[in-house]
Amino acid sequence: MADTEKEKTPDSHHGPNTDPQPTVTLDLNTTSTLVTVIEIPEDALPVALGRFELRQVVGQGGFGTVYRAYDTQLDREVAVKIPRRGALETADQVQRFLREARSGGKLSHPNICPIHDVGELQGNHYIVMGFIEGSPLSKLVSQENPLDPRLAARIVLKLTAALTEAHDRGIIHRDLKPSNIMMDEKRREPVILDFGLARSYIREVYETQSGHVLGTPGYMSPEQARGATSEVGPKSDVYSLGVILYELIAGRPPFCGSTPEVFAQILTAEPEPPTRYQPRLDSAISAISLKAMAKKPTQRFASMRAFGEALRIYLRAGLASSQSGVGLAAAASAAAASAAAGAVRKQAPDAAATPESGAEMLADKIEFACPECGLPVRTPNTTAGKKGKCPSCGAIVPIPNVPAGPRSQRSANATPPSSGEPQRIEFSCPYCHNLVRTPPGAAGKKGRCPSCSRVVNIPNVSSS
Repeated sequence: MADTEKEKTPDSHHGPNTDPQPTVTLDLNTTSTLVTVIEIPEDALPVALGRFELRQVVGQGGFGTVYRAYDTQLDREVAVKIPRRGALETADQVQRFLREARSGGKLSHPNICPIHDVGELQGNHYIVMGFIEGSPLSKLVSQENPLDPRLAARIVLKLTAALTEAHDRGIIHRDLKPSNIMMDEKRREPVILDFGLARSYIREVYETQSGHVLGTPGYMSPEQARGATSEVGPKSDVYSLGVILYELIAGRPPFCGSTPEVFAQILTAEPEPPTRYQPRLDSAISAISLKAMAKKPTQRFASMRAFGEALRIYLRAGLASSQSGVGLAAAASAAAASAAAGAVRKQAPDAAATPESGAEMLADKIEFACPECGLPVRTPNTTAGKKGKCPSCGAIVPIPNVPAGPRSQRSANATPPSSGEPQRIEFSCPYCHNLVRTPPGAAGKKGRCPSCSRVVNIPNVSSS
């Protein structure tokens, strides 16, 4: 490809351009094959690409280079992405690139970077997106100074809303990672920058059965890591966003090492709870991230919308606890258990508690045995007298209405009950090592740890 450089005259119509360097215009007058590639040295900028003046390199990735640019026709700053050499050499690759533009162009959401245009100049393809001024989310990750869990939850909640919009339109991202999310400096909002691997899972998920692994290893779902193209769907994005939440609150990703090591861990290893790296982290947000990252898609949140609802419940629990003086961790643990099973629904007639119910009110939560499966249920005391879904068996059960009194005021560190009162079983979860407390009727059975959500064996007696 022959390029000639032409220096701009002082009276150029690019008025807003105050750069002292001359602009280089690409004269693409050669006959192209299927795709030619523009290679622009940084010291040659600014360069005119059609109506766009490329001014600065702002990002480089596996697909290509992103330039900060000026749209001379619409008088605005934009980002222009140009594929690297080898990215678009076949008709299939070109069609995938065009599908990206069509898919992204359908989306309109404040937390998704808009796609304005896609074009071709003498065989050189490019895509034009909104320019976001800010810093990538990856700059907020630090094991020494992890993000406040409530701030992390608010950021990820915004992303669940954006991805819900995309999923509702049949579009998945497939390459979610902190470097693909920009914190907008002006709006202080997270914005998903690159739907570079986005595809319509309604029409196109079966079009390419090559088994190629697409995405970034540390944030890939197990089905992506296996190259199971037909299994990749909205829950793959749920997994990747769960990894992002994990990294924000733990200060490090769940799996580290070389690319082969990371792939092996994604496929076979269970992640350590974030509390392993941040012991002061409340267990509720930890449980939410681990649920999103379940190996099997059926064990993750049912949708991005459900993921967002779990985060809303967590944030509401924290707000309520701060207003009432109750500790965030205690209130949020109950909220996370409720979120994982589904929020407590509409009221049922009040049901007075009876001695046979085995229920207790422990400061801010009610604890009782499910009448269907006998496993422990813990729920905020505000749900007393209503109905809720058991997190173990899924049955809709009445929540006891424990009357206030000395028993309801007893804390976890209170003296043991009298001999005539049932003794709860207390033991340490073998996975996350947090304390589990369950009614005596669950002895010898299995239950779900309220901190890490894993199924554990309940001992017959309390562990010392």
